[in-house]
Amino acid sequence: MQSVGLVAVAAVLAIISFFVRPILLTPLPPAPPASLLPAFIFLDVWDAVAFGIGVALLLYLALNFSKWPKAIRTPLLVIFLIAAWFSIPNWIHDGLHEAGAAPPNFQLLAIVEYAFHFPWLIMAGALAIVAIKLARTYPMTSR
Repeated sequence: MQSVGLVAVAAVLAIISFFVRPILLTPLPPAPPASLLPAFIFLDVWDAVAFGIGVALLLYLALNFSKWPKAIRTPLLVIFLIAAWFSIPNWIHDGLHEAGAAPPNFQLLAIVEYAFHFPWLIMAGALAIVAIKLARTYPMTSR
């Protein structure tokens, strides 16, 4: 039953974030050409779905963290937080680009790039470290 609730949360938040982002981060002209509009709409939908899934993952983490064995809580916490970071901020990131974080506004572009892309690279490194630690904690067995 928890899964159904989390899917519902993700779906509702995806719909809300899809419609709220253009209000909060109004896109600047020019609009993309009509031939590319479906591709950009797809990315907006994808960002909204990722936002909803990211929040649902955090909710799942909050509901289940204490139920997991202590030996894997910290690695799972790191993995869930990284998953949330990779999914939730995308709609803000893309919205900021549409709202003017692009050339010739290089100052805002630099802020957006450092606020989002730089941490993504750090998170990827953290994920690799956690994966290696998990692999060493649970050694391989021969078949």
